[in-house]
Amino acid sequence: MDTDIYSIELLHQGKYESWEFGNESERDALFNKVKKRYAGKEIQDKNNADDRNIVQLSATSLHIKGKNDVFQVSPFEWYDYDVFGEMLSYINNEFNKKNKSIS
Repeated sequence: MDTDIYSIELLHQGKYESWEFGNESERDALFNKVKKRYAGKEIQDKNNADDRNIVQLSATSLHIKGKNDVFQVSPFEWYDYDVFGEMLSYINNEFNKKNKSIS
């Protein structure tokens, strides 16, 4: 059985949150909305960034074909740690608004 999973993931110092979407375009719309909202707060020097000060926002596409064939694409952005709480609240709010409009 083939399975496709589309999600947004937010990571910071062992804290992990994720949101799953029914399709790639829904996921991409929110991912791009978050990136636009936090434009300018990205970590520019990724080679010298301290892991303790990174918030990673990623858009994961996981494609599972049969039992053993797995393909994953995860574009990501790194942000300064001080946006974690605000970004988490923003994503939760936007994700919940989307789900309420579907119900």
